[in-house]
Amino acid sequence: MLTGIALVGFLGYHLVVTHITGGLEYEEVMKRFDELKLFYAVFVVIVVYHAFNGLKIIAKEYVGEKVGILFDFLLIIALAYGLFLLVTV
Repeated sequence: MLTGIALVGFLGYHLVVTHITGGLEYEEVMKRFDELKLFYAVFVVIVVYHAFNGLKIIAKEYVGEKVGILFDFLLIIALAYGLFLLVTV
């Protein structure tokens, strides 16, 4: 629930900064991305954790408790991949 509340705040900020007040020229988008890299790193972590935690809860309900380990492993892979992509851009 805490990540859901954080997502609302992060998504609202992202929408205002990117789509309402920000321009769409390549140079401006890349400058804004460089300035907000930490914001997007935290945003990716919260989104991925929220998504995988929700899927894990659903899978545990239908499959059983042991599937939780699989989702924890997939969560780590997804976090590493998402943060890797942020660093390489």
